Amino acid sequence: MSSPGKETETRLIEACISVISSARRKQDVSVRAIAQAAGTSPTALYGYYACLEDLVGAAAKSLYRRVNHERMVALQQAVEDAGSGTPSVRRILDALIGPPVRWSLDLRLLVDHVDQYRPFIRHLHQAAPWYDEAEIGWRVNATLGVRSQVLREGRRTRLLTQGRLDLQDPSVVIALILDVTEPMFGCRQTNSSQSQLGKQCCPLPRAETAPLGESVDFH
Repeated sequence: MSSPGKETETRLIEACISVISSARRKQDVSVRAIAQAAGTSPTALYGYYACLEDLVGAAAKSLYRRVNHERMVALQQAVEDAGSGTPSVRRILDALIGPPVRWSLDLRLLVDHVDQYRPFIRHLHQAAPWYDEAEIGWRVNATLGVRSQVLREGRRTRLLTQGRLDLQDPSVVIALILDVTEPMFGCRQTNSSQSQLGKQCCPLPRAETAPLGESVDFH
């Protein structure tokens, strides 16, 4: 049985996640708003966290763990559904971007963690063997970038699409993102008479210095 103190801390984290998810601007995420959502006082909040940034960091880590758990469950389901075959690119990408879109959050607070993406890169490499893992990683990063822009720039997206897309429905948003990003993993023929895998696709130029990923902003 959890202690009252632990229950209050959990409520603060859940309230912080709720406030962040509904916030339209950074100023909306305040100690007062979080304390009110948690049913406690701003003074009580400081009994657990030294500042608002510490609470936001704890909430981000808690949410990130949940999102990544959902990602791995969805990826494992895709693998099981494929049986002895390989999951489709679309199913793998759906497992990657679906959970954060359904949470309606742009998870940029912990962008330095990339290990959770490596299983997706491995399975995508199996589904699209014409690209090596560095080239797959580049396309995964681009996919995550599309997702982040859609979540972060909702007003711009509505304006550019003339308000014709239902951006309030996560399943619609996920499908639209997949429609745009799935073709990036397709084999692009450079010559209709060529059929060898090595001649069908344009490779990613190799860097002369740091390996791919050290300076790329993963989301």
